[in-house]
Amino acid sequence: MYAIREGLKQVFRHPTASLATFFTALVSFTLLYFLGLLLWNLERVVQTMERELEVAAFLGPKADVEGLLAEIQEWPEVASARLQTKEEALAQLVLDYPYLAEAKDLVENPLPDTLRLRLREPEAVRRVAERLARLPGVEGVEYGGEITERLVQLLQGSRVAMLVLVGLLLLNTFFSVMGSIRLSVESRREALGIMLLVGATRRFIQAPFVVEGTFLTLGAGLLAVAVGAFLYRALAQAVQTLLPFVPVLSPEDLGRTAGLVLLLALALGAGGAFAASRAHLREV
Repeated sequence: MYAIREGLKQVFRHPTASLATFFTALVSFTLLYFLGLLLWNLERVVQTMERELEVAAFLGPKADVEGLLAEIQEWPEVASARLQTKEEALAQLVLDYPYLAEAKDLVENPLPDTLRLRLREPEAVRRVAERLARLPGVEGVEYGGEITERLVQLLQGSRVAMLVLVGLLLLNTFFSVMGSIRLSVESRREALGIMLLVGATRRFIQAPFVVEGTFLTLGAGLLAVAVGAFLYRALAQAVQTLLPFVPVLSPEDLGRTAGLVLLLALALGAGGAFAASRAHLREV
């Protein structure tokens, strides 16, 4: 109780330094939480697109369908391959666009037979498409891998940028906590010296400063999680209104991410306060 009581007193003893540390941590943790959610959501979008990725090979009228299927199914990259006849393709087209129902009886079916492939490794989509195009009887190949590849590149670049930004934000918060605790230690320099002389242990003296640092960062972390969750939900609702098929994170996902942010806030506050108080107690 002593450590908690003294730690809270020290927060209000230097309000300017405490507020500076609190708002520095608040900005850092809000950005960390919100950008982390966006990055995780982008990764989920890419994974969804990869699972649904399909390669279509359009066949000529004289293509050896059975031979092509037998050869393609032996490729290690291919998970499954099936034939979609031109009649099936036309029926699917009419199902997607009902206004073509009357027109299909007026003209001959222009659609080709199509082989549709699912891959074990989405990264191999371009390689498989190039091999398909060289097979006899294949007149054209189509796949949605170009968009997926660009999203993967964007995801990789975002991860690097996120790591750099997170590192800078965490260092900024850590040193801000250390600066605030140093000010608290300096203001009580004589009292701490007396406590040491009468036999108080360094851990006992450090405890209030650790509580002070933890209180500042944990309070900022809680507020940051609330602000970040509000921003993410507003953005996710707007995106789903325009693009309902885009996956978004569940409340459980937001809760797990919030828990990680709060643990990080706890570690930064306690660690920064411990390091600063330990260094200054040596001088005392």
